[in-house]
This record gives sequence, structure tokens and C-alpha cells, in this order.
Amino acid sequence: MARADRLVVPLLVAAALALPAGAAQAGGFAVPEMGARRTGMAAVIGRPDEPAAVLHNPAGLVLLPGTRLYLSFGLSLLDTEFRLAPWPESDRFLGTEPEADGYYATTEPDRAFGVLPMLVATTEILPDRLYAAAALYVSNATGSRFDEGDVTRYHLIDGYVVSPVGTLSAAYQVSPWLSVGLGVGLMNIRIHGRRHVFPVIGGMDVSGFTGTETELVIDGDDWLPTWNAGVLVTPHQRVTIGASVIPRSDATLEGPVEVSFGQDVGGGTFYGSHTTEQLLPWTLQAGANVDVHPALELGGELRYWLYRQYDEQRIDVEGIIFVDELVTAKNYRDSWQLSGGARLHDLPQVPGLEAMLGLHYDRTPAPKENVSLDQPTFTHVGLHSGLRYQLGRYRLGLTYVHYWYDVPTITESNTMPPSNIRGRGENDIVTLSIEAHLGRFAGP
Repeated sequence: MARADRLVVPLLVAAALALPAGAAQAGGFAVPEMGARRTGMAAVIGRPDEPAAVLHNPAGLVLLPGTRLYLSFGLSLLDTEFRLAPWPESDRFLGTEPEADGYYATTEPDRAFGVLPMLVATTEILPDRLYAAAALYVSNATGSRFDEGDVTRYHLIDGYVVSPVGTLSAAYQVSPWLSVGLGVGLMNIRIHGRRHVFPVIGGMDVSGFTGTETELVIDGDDWLPTWNAGVLVTPHQRVTIGASVIPRSDATLEGPVEVSFGQDVGGGTFYGSHTTEQLLPWTLQAGANVDVHPALELGGELRYWLYRQYDEQRIDVEGIIFVDELVTAKNYRDSWQLSGGARLHDLPQVPGLEAMLGLHYDRTPAPKENVSLDQPTFTHVGLHSGLRYQLGRYRLGLTYVHYWYDVPTITESNTMPPSNIRGRGENDIVTLSIEAHLGRFAGP
């Protein structure tokens, strides 16, 4: 590679890495849509009566006598489209022009989905006192892909984040009205991103050196410990109140950076590495459930993410001259989700059947000027519905959640290149769960 090309590489990398590395988010990093009660009723913290309690409130394990095996699988199918506004020199390099209203033609991902699997085993160690669980689940597995010739190619071609978690949890019944729970685990976060680098940087046209198809590929991962704790209170036989907390974690994602020049300038690849800080904020959750009738339960909950600590993101770069550290302003605010729902059960006409319905409102933590196509996060409303059915020792669940995203019109984007967009978005999440009660501990 020529000397002039090598001098341009740091500018390319600096411009490209100014985009945040991360996942599609709602209020927090992890996707809470796991478990039939959460996805069907939207209110689980105050009465976590299935093994998915290990995620929502580990104190709920006291509601699960005996030994149980639980399998849940959720599939998230994102339906979104948007229009991207032009930016300086974009028409020239994209080879297209905006339509009469000033935006490029509508575009949407070729692939946009998430998978949410969970496997949990629970057991009663001391009858009516001590309970334990082991779990494997994926708290976040989302990705999207655009065509390489799309107008988004200088923002994102494809990317994903996957964060599997393994946990051990325990709950103790302190008294008939108080239970406490604790979970410890290990999380692996993996990210991947691929895009073309826009060849105008800081107003300087570098396409004579780099061409128009220089590609950036960034990968990274980190292992980090995690824990959660919860409490479950029963002040009245018809009322349960729960609360749980997940602490802040500071992930350090490490991996390669690869910059490949297009064939229009003779090709060639430049290699480096990065270390990217990713904040997973403190999460506070509380809820209450009330039996207002022998066959009707109502519940509500609040989830709160302390994102105010996420004011900037730092990326350390090695192996690329003149680039050591990049700092991106985030300026996140705290995020919260309010949800509630109803559960109809124990009907004599259909023994063993439960019908659930719920609703949630989730406020995004990100100011709209910092939203990017590789890390979209929008305020949204979700409608929950579902059924559970007890069939002998098995309990089957089938639920459906629909999101409506409030996609703002962005006109003053801070990303490089600007992510000034308008559009719409919806999400469909279908979850199937199977819970097997394998028997009760007989004691010594």
C-alpha cells in the first residue's frame, strides 16, 4: 500500500469507529421478553411463578415446589422501514438522488430478527425452605442485514449482538410472608459490524486514495460476571409484592478491526484491534399482583434503568498509526418501562387453562440525535397476550407480543455519516414454553 494510503487509513478508522458498538435496545441492554407470564401478562416481578424467575426475580423460585425442567423459545421478527436523508456528497457516492420530498427511497433490512432461548432446571433442596436453579439463556440475540448496494451501506451492511448467560440461583423462604433470592452468573457479549466507509471525512474527499467501496469489519467480545437479587413479600393471601435488582457492569469488548480497500483502488487490507467500553446499567424492578377475584389476577410493574451514567463511549485502538482513542458522546438519560396486565384462570368450563393480556410503555434512553442504524433504540408500546395450559405434570405456554415503535424524524444527527431518518417500526415476538414438573422432594 502506498504511503499516502497509509496516512488516510487512520482517518477512515476514526470516522468509522465513531459509530457505537452495541445492540438494538429497548429500555435496557437485555431483552426482558422471556417466560410465559412476562410475555403474556407483562407483569411478572410481583409473582414470578415459573422458572423464568431466575431472570426476573429469583425469589420467585419459592413458588416452584419439587423439581422442574423448563424450556422457552422466543422469536422476534422486526418489521421496519425508513427513509434516509441525504448528507454532503452522498448523492455522488451512492449513485442516486433523493425523491421530491428530500429523502431517499424507502428501505428496509433484508434480515431483522432476534432469538430468545431459555433452559432452566429447578429443585427444592429443603422442603418449603430452600430452592435452587441452574439456567442457560440468551439475554440478547439481535441482528440485521442490508443489501450491499443499499443507501445504508455507509451506515450498516450487517451486524449483530449475542449475549448468552449461564446462571446459578437460589431462593430461601424466610417466613410465610417473606422470601429472598440471589443469582450469580457469567455473560459473554459478542458483537459484529460491517459497513462501507464514506470517503469524505471532515469535509476532505479521500476517494482518490480509498475508492468508494472501502469496507470496515469490526468484531469484539467479553466475558463478565453478573448477578441479580430479589425479594418476594406476601402481606395478604391475595397480594404478592416483588422487587429485584441487577447491578451495573462495565464490559470491555476486544477484537479485530479490518479495513479492506475496494478493487477500484487496487484492493489491500489494513489490520488493527480495538477495545470498546460498553455500559450495562443498574436495573431496578418492582411489581405487585393482586387476586381481585378467585378467577382473576391483576398485576403491574416498573422497570428502571440508570442510563444517566452513560455519557460517553470510549474506544482504544491499536495497530493503526495516529489513532489511539476515540470518544463518542452518548448523553443517555434514565430509561423506564411501565407495564400491567390481567390473568384469567381456574375457570370451571376449561380447567387448567389460563388466559393473559397486558400492555407496556417503554421510554428509550437515547436522545434522537445520537441514534444510529447499527444501534436503533426507540420509545415503544407493547401489547401482550397469551395462554398457559396445565396438562398433567406439564404446563404449556404460547404467547404473542406486538411492539409499536415511535420512530422520530431525526434532522440533527451526530453520527458519521448523519443518520437523519424518518420511518416506522413494529415487532412481533412469539414465545413457546414447556414446563415439566418431575416430582416433589421426598425428604430424608
